[in-house]
Amino acid sequence: MVSMRSEVILAQVLLYIVCCQIATPRRFFSSDVVANKLILIKFQSVLTLNRKKSMKKVLAVAALLGLAGAAQAQVSVYGLIDLSYGKNNILFPNEKDNFYSGGDNGSSQGNSTTRVGLKGATDVGSGVKANFKLETGGITLDGSVPGATFFNRQAWAGFSGSFGEVRLGKQDSVVFQTMIDFDFNGAANAASALGNTGVGPWTGHLGRNSGLQYISPTMSGFTAQVGFVPEQSDVATGVKTAISNTSVGIKYVAGPLALGFTAESKVVDAGDAFTAVAASYDFGVAKIMASYADGGTGQKGTSLGIVAPVAGFNVGMHYAKNNDSSVTGTEFFINKEILKGTYAYFDYGNVDKPNSRNAYAIGVIYTF
Repeated sequence: MVSMRSEVILAQVLLYIVCCQIATPRRFFSSDVVANKLILIKFQSVLTLNRKKSMKKVLAVAALLGLAGAAQAQVSVYGLIDLSYGKNNILFPNEKDNFYSGGDNGSSQGNSTTRVGLKGATDVGSGVKANFKLETGGITLDGSVPGATFFNRQAWAGFSGSFGEVRLGKQDSVVFQTMIDFDFNGAANAASALGNTGVGPWTGHLGRNSGLQYISPTMSGFTAQVGFVPEQSDVATGVKTAISNTSVGIKYVAGPLALGFTAESKVVDAGDAFTAVAASYDFGVAKIMASYADGGTGQKGTSLGIVAPVAGFNVGMHYAKNNDSSVTGTEFFINKEILKGTYAYFDYGNVDKPNSRNAYAIGVIYTF
């Protein structure tokens, strides 16, 4: 006869295995599948000793353990799938019209980067939560994730509470987090006027490795964020591979008005520091924005934008000009939520120098 203690232990093991197999892609646990099957076989052989009574007790214990775990931890799988038809002749002059995933060609197709991730939060007491986020790089149309690092968009952990939030690891830069809301088309992969001219308030400052960040709680409409990345070096030779870097971002939101400021020290020895300011105002019938960025030679300029609801669609445009190269970029976009978490869109972008080049994408985004 199986003791109650043995049943509890077996229930814990079974629950852990089931949760792992459901919540985690099988490819990460290929080495564990055989072990898991052996455990399940042993578990089933023990249950046959007293199948009816033992099974009822084990299932009851497993249910209680599951409820207890759910009450303490919240872990979820999330993601975005962007499938489109179009081409990006701004970056690839010889590219032909074709079907693409948002992760194709270095995430330069469609509107958004196709990706999947895991995120979670656990109450650790005293009003503090432990948080983490793991997010893949762009997933291509054939299902691959190019590059040696699988979680190459987000891989961080930290704590949050009434004091704000602290994060350590790979994450979006302070510059990007502060300024992305001023881009009404969410930094579109192919058509972005702000990105293609190099003068968006977030341009060129998307993510940082091994970064420590602090995000303040919102007070009287103000939110502040600071980041630090220490100097990096090769572990074998000790040769410096990246300089230390600091950044700050401040955002103010009061009703329809939003203001943003960000600054970042240079990220390479030969580079320049970066500063940007942005503002937006929502009139109800339309929302407008303006920004100015100065990232040194080749990255100084102004951008403007407008978006408005029209017959249930979001219709908008961006215009940007690089003051150094005189390159101007335009971007037109229209999108609509057609089903829950599912959006249809059309993006078109153009740059005028050194010769006129275009990009367009018509597609669907599914979020989960």
